[in-house]
Amino acid sequence: MGWANHTLTRPFGHPAGHGQRQTEVTAVSDQNDTRRGVAVVGGGAGALGRAVVERLLGDGWPVVVPMRSPQDAELPAAATVVACDLRVSADVDALAAAVKGIGPWRVAVNASGGYAGGEAHRIDDEEMVDQLELNLLGPWRLARAAARAMIEQGGGGRIVNVGSRAAVEVAGGQAAYQVAKTGLVRLTQVMARELREHDITVNAVLPSIMDTEANRFAMPNADHSRWVPVERVAATIAWLLSPDADIVSGGAIPVYGRA
Repeated sequence: MGWANHTLTRPFGHPAGHGQRQTEVTAVSDQNDTRRGVAVVGGGAGALGRAVVERLLGDGWPVVVPMRSPQDAELPAAATVVACDLRVSADVDALAAAVKGIGPWRVAVNASGGYAGGEAHRIDDEEMVDQLELNLLGPWRLARAAARAMIEQGGGGRIVNVGSRAAVEVAGGQAAYQVAKTGLVRLTQVMARELREHDITVNAVLPSIMDTEANRFAMPNADHSRWVPVERVAATIAWLLSPDADIVSGGAIPVYGRA
């Protein structure tokens, strides 16, 4: 089988409801010091994203989570939720402005994405574009906004993209997903080179199959003990944000477990 670290998720949360969109942000918990900087977690409502949000809050980061439908958020109360569709550049620009009002943007984690199978000669244009949007273009917009903000602040910051084992091991039947995740790894490497003079590191983690409720439902007969717990992937991301990792950039770190 091929390697996919997401399972049939919808684009960036649930479809937005009718009526006026939420533009306000909630207050940041007093326990987190915004002078340290702000961490933004794209895809923070997903299984891995929630684990990252919880880990970073525990590490003392004020955390902002962009969501298409903030009213659907099931996140710790200390997280700040901002209405944002990563498919829309204007929304991402507004997110950057909201973060600036909280504190300096120091961390961006791209945990958003989604998986769809299909062979290259069988999928249609919409399927290919959907996977590119979910797994490459949305993360690129968030990383671009983060890089611009970090440079404007005088430099210094961390960007971590969640790729997939599928980016480095070719398998049939998941063409669009593999193309998009491979592109995300190359984007990581390119941005690492472009931003190194600004003291901004850019890395990717490459999970294999993660132990999530959705994956257990999709593969009930698999040996789940071999899968990677999302908390362990979040811990790897947290290490990339730590002082110990300040010389690591352009990396594509395997997080395979025994899967």
